This record gives sequence, structure tokens and C-alpha cells, in this order.
Amino acid sequence: MQTAGNFLLFLSVLAAGYLFKLTFLQKMPGGDYGVGYSWLILLSIAAFWICISLVAGIIGWGGGYAWLGLGRFGGSGMLFLCFLVMFLGANLGMRGSFRIIPFLAPLNAVATPLVLLLAFAVLLNENLKMSISPALVKWGLAAVLALNGLVFVTMIFGGFVSRLGAIIQRSSGQLDSFQLGILDQIDSCDVNTDLVSLFRFSGDNQPRQIREKARLKIKSKPNWQDDLYQALEGDAVDDAFVFLLYNEVDDKPRFAKGVYQGVLKQARLIRQRLRDCSHPSHVYEGMFSYEVNRSLSVVEKFKDFGVDYKPAVAEMRAALDEPIAYENPNPSDKKALDKWLKKH
Repeated sequence: MQTAGNFLLFLSVLAAGYLFKLTFLQKMPGGDYGVGYSWLILLSIAAFWICISLVAGIIGWGGGYAWLGLGRFGGSGMLFLCFLVMFLGANLGMRGSFRIIPFLAPLNAVATPLVLLLAFAVLLNENLKMSISPALVKWGLAAVLALNGLVFVTMIFGGFVSRLGAIIQRSSGQLDSFQLGILDQIDSCDVNTDLVSLFRFSGDNQPRQIREKARLKIKSKPNWQDDLYQALEGDAVDDAFVFLLYNEVDDKPRFAKGVYQGVLKQARLIRQRLRDCSHPSHVYEGMFSYEVNRSLSVVEKFKDFGVDYKPAVAEMRAALDEPIAYENPNPSDKKALDKWLKKH
């Protein structure tokens, strides 16, 4: 067992060294190479923790923890719990600690594997036990346990601060840098050539400042409703549906007919998107949930103006069954349309 433990410990050293090189000594590449690089990091982490966990199990099986003088804690689940905390802290706490104490995460990423490797090397080999004090190993493990506990505290506290900041920002109406960029985009938009791009910002899913500015900008063009009607028959139909769902138009019977054409256009776009899928991962559950739910909501809003939307909705439902080379389930999207068709 000792030979197997030392071999696994050697593999852990190799994995930890390679991980240190990838993380601290090399710059992560971009593009497709970056994806492969990320996989190398993940595989190195997995290799290290699988090997070191097996080493921990071998030490426990042989009663090696008794040398530390932990008493009843050494023979209970307490030692395993401490090991689990160190494992989680070293691998999950990076983001949280970076937010509050910049040096804590890299320190933890190096200190925890290093202390575990040294401590387990001593616990596995009797000759090392003769030259190393049990207190030194015990306090080393206690130090990294405390370090990982601190990482968890900063991670939880960082998440709490972020959430609190988001709540305060929403309640005060203050916009972040991205939302301020949207305001600049609205200001610079030429309504004579690009009015359609503003429809997406006019819904209640946007902060009040953004949607009000978008609505004012849209209505600054005298014939803006003509642009809106034309958008229902084009690729920007989803943005047009956003405007119609949260805003009012003058000639509702006219737009009721436009909504019918818009649903048909959505159906054609759904078919085309399915045809363009070039990998099984491109087809997933709920991939058309926004289009389906928004279309049905707009239909419900305009259903009382003499237009029978059932053929258009049936066409959207048929579009979800477009034959493609991969499995195409989307049960929730189909269920929503089937429910509406059954009701009407």
C-alpha cells in the first residue's frame, strides 16, 4: 500500500507542477487554442485531486493519521471534512477571493497543494516521520485549512456585496457602464436609416431611462409606425414584437394583421435556424422559448381585432418539427404552442 501511495503521490506532484506551469508561468492563448488550454487546466486539476484523494484514503486505511495525535478526530469524519474544505477552497474559491483580497487566491492555489503533498509524503513514509515533528505537519494542515476557510468567507461575502450592490443600483435607478452605452447608442441612432434597432430597447425588460429614451427617439420620426409594420415582415420581427407587447399603436386593427405576418415570419426564421445547425449541441431544450412565448403574448394582446391567428401559430408549431440531421426535441416550446392551439 505504501508503494502505491508513493506512486500516486508522485503523479500528484507531476499534475501539480504542470498545473502551476499552466496557471502562473504561461499566458493563456485566445481562440480555439484557449479552449484546449482550459481543458488542460481542468484535466490537471482533476488528475491532482483524484490522485491526492486516493493517497489520503491509503493513509487513512493504514491508520497513518494516528501519528498526528488527533485523538478521536483522527478516526472520525472530521479529518475527511477538513480535507474536503481544503479541496473546495482551492478550486472553487478563486473568483470570490480575487474580488476582495487579490493575493489570497494565488496564495491558496499554491499553498494548499504544496502542504498536502508534503504532509502526505511524511504520513506515508516511516523514515520521514522520524525526522519531522508531528506538530509541524499538524499545524501545516491547520494553516491551509484556515486559509481555505478564509477563502470561503471572502467568496460568500463577495457574493453578498455584489448582490447588495445590484439591489441598491436597481432601486436607485443608477445605470451601469453597459446600460450607459445603450443610452449613447440610442442618442446616436439615425431614425431615418436605423429606427428598427431601437425597438428592442422599448420593452419593460429595460430600465426606465432606456425604454423611455428609446420610445421618444422612435416617435420622433413622423411615420415610425410604417417602419414598425415593415419590421413585422423582416428579420427584426422579434424586436418589433417587443415594442408591440409593451407599447401602444394608433391603428390596432392594422397591426393585428401585421402580427399575423410576424408570426409567419418567426416560423420561417425558426425553420432556417434549425437548418443552419451544424452540430448536435446547436439544438437544445428551450432554444426558441423567447420567440414562442413573445409571439403568443403579442397574439393574445391583438386577438380581439378580427384576425384568426390559429393558422399562423400552427405554422410556427410545424416549424419546430423541421427535419434536421440531429435530434430536435424542444418539448417545452412545442408544449406551449400545442396548449395554445388546443385552447383556441
